Amino acid sequence: MASDGSVPRRTDLLDQMARANRFAWIVLMLELVLIGVIAAIVDWNWVQREPVMTAFAIAIMVSPLAKSVALGYATKKKAVQDLKESTRFGQYDKVRLQSLFRDTLATLRLPDENLSLYILASPSMNAFARHEGLGMLFKSLNGVYLNRQTLHKLEPTEVQDIIGHELGHYYRYYLVIDRFQIITIALGSILGVLVIQRLALDGYLAYLLLLGATTAAWTLSGLPYRRNATAIEYLCDDFGAQVGGVFPSIQGLLKIGLASELECLVIQQVILSKMSSDLNPSELADTIAASIPYGYATREEIEQRVKREVNHRAANQNKSLTGLLRYMWYGDQDAENVEALAEEAKKIKRLQSMPRLNWEQVLRDPNQVQFTEDSMRRLIELIESRPSELLFRIPESSGDVHPPLRNRILYLWYNRSEIESMLSPRR
Repeated sequence: MASDGSVPRRTDLLDQMARANRFAWIVLMLELVLIGVIAAIVDWNWVQREPVMTAFAIAIMVSPLAKSVALGYATKKKAVQDLKESTRFGQYDKVRLQSLFRDTLATLRLPDENLSLYILASPSMNAFARHEGLGMLFKSLNGVYLNRQTLHKLEPTEVQDIIGHELGHYYRYYLVIDRFQIITIALGSILGVLVIQRLALDGYLAYLLLLGATTAAWTLSGLPYRRNATAIEYLCDDFGAQVGGVFPSIQGLLKIGLASELECLVIQQVILSKMSSDLNPSELADTIAASIPYGYATREEIEQRVKREVNHRAANQNKSLTGLLRYMWYGDQDAENVEALAEEAKKIKRLQSMPRLNWEQVLRDPNQVQFTEDSMRRLIELIESRPSELLFRIPESSGDVHPPLRNRILYLWYNRSEIESMLSPRR
């Protein structure tokens, strides 16, 4: 079987990452040079005379990162080592999660640096890795974050695949410039100081110019990532599959797709029913997320629970700390996005009329996503033979850096021999 060209080869992605990091080092060096040049131009006596304006210029630059850090601390999370011995998430307890995490690190030949594994109280199947790129500053936020639902719906080998994917982001497949965000902040800050100093402006116009300087610094810093984000996601899938092979990886992706498909149906029903009109988009999203049960439930059970919680939230609009922060920063934007949210629901509804690939037919038990060698081959043949049919009825965003699930599955299969040649012998 061969790729049709939409699915990359592993060797090509590795070459792309090597080139990307060479480019990222150039951008990083350019930032350092610009800092030096601007520092030579800045009137440092003015900086001493105008501490308020200087602080204002720096604050504008730091604000995007400050928002992210504040939300990071406000988000409800629990480090696995801090869990009670009696706490369980499906089949997992504290001891088992710690064992899986250490085993994943060892299998992938990664250093055990006491990196934190966090559990988020979220019913969506998701995970992410976080590295602030600020040295020792806010180091406690660095780590791997697993949504609780992931533990309720995935088997141990599939959980290790997810952990391995996120460890790939943290240790292996990243752009070096992202690990030196302190340099980007320094560049934007000193550029902002120069702009406000030389133009001798204040008020709204000064704010716009500072915002422009900030945007320029972050845009320059983000160039390497924007060009290579999708390649990074493929390679992190690859890295996760090096823990237990491509079968757990593909099974996990299919389970994530099924969960997302069900969530989309529920969201569409809630939004189009008009029962959510008293909530702004962020409140509605929080309410739907909070009311989806952990573990397995039917569509009817989920819809009933979500509708009950949305009605309750509309009548009692108390906000959590995280919700309050989101409302403070994004409230106006949320109000403007009401029509966009309704359009998204209509898009989901349109997807329901499109042909969907009945890939479950290859399973021995349609209610259990578990593959043998034979059924996996039949799955791949089915996906290849019907490229026009949706794997899942999930709206795809043009801004999403993740490749479509179909392509991620085919990537793992086409590059299976190379990926599994990296597997360590099981102890």
